[in-house]
Amino acid sequence: QTLVVREAAQEGADELLTLSAADEVSGKIICLVSQQIGSWVEVHLPSGDVDRTGWVARDDVTLSRHRFRIEVSVSDHTLTLFTGDRESFTAPVGVGPDAPEPGGDRQLFIKDLVKTPDPDSPYGAYAYGLSGSENDLDAFTTGNGVVAVHGTGDPSGLGGDVRYGSIAVGSDIVTRLVDTIGLPLGTPVDVVE
Repeated sequence: QTLVVREAAQEGADELLTLSAADEVSGKIICLVSQQIGSWVEVHLPSGDVDRTGWVARDDVTLSRHRFRIEVSVSDHTLTLFTGDRESFTAPVGVGPDAPEPGGDRQLFIKDLVKTPDPDSPYGAYAYGLSGSENDLDAFTTGNGVVAVHGTGDPSGLGGDVRYGSIAVGSDIVTRLVDTIGLPLGTPVDVVE
């Protein structure tokens, strides 16, 4: 499965790139919709520059809608899940060296969900890979260089900075996000100061 991304909302527009599901850990091409104009959809792309958008033909994609959004405060070391405008819960996080920098206009989103082979690994039981990175499945097992909201095998770092990983949440929280809430791929993630 591939998806042609164009520079403008028209058939003859220059091709920016072709996305391939085979290049994604999830095996799916996940993008975040910015806007729809006629038969074209502007999307935030799953990898590369987090501000980069392109246009795809509406007939080439399946659109889905949900009300979830995550906000991560790096200074408060918290993750807050919103359902619409309502705050569902807030949990402490460990902020690692691979965490995205806070940024006003940066639009990150969840593009992968990986169940790790060892729940006591640096990523705990699950990892939600974030856009703007070139995640690969092997990196999820080593605990290096993957930008993700993930569980942790060492909860002592929650509420502060940690030596590895990106955004670590308690194993109970990541399991709740996956198994109880069913947080979907494509969920926006805002990283704030």
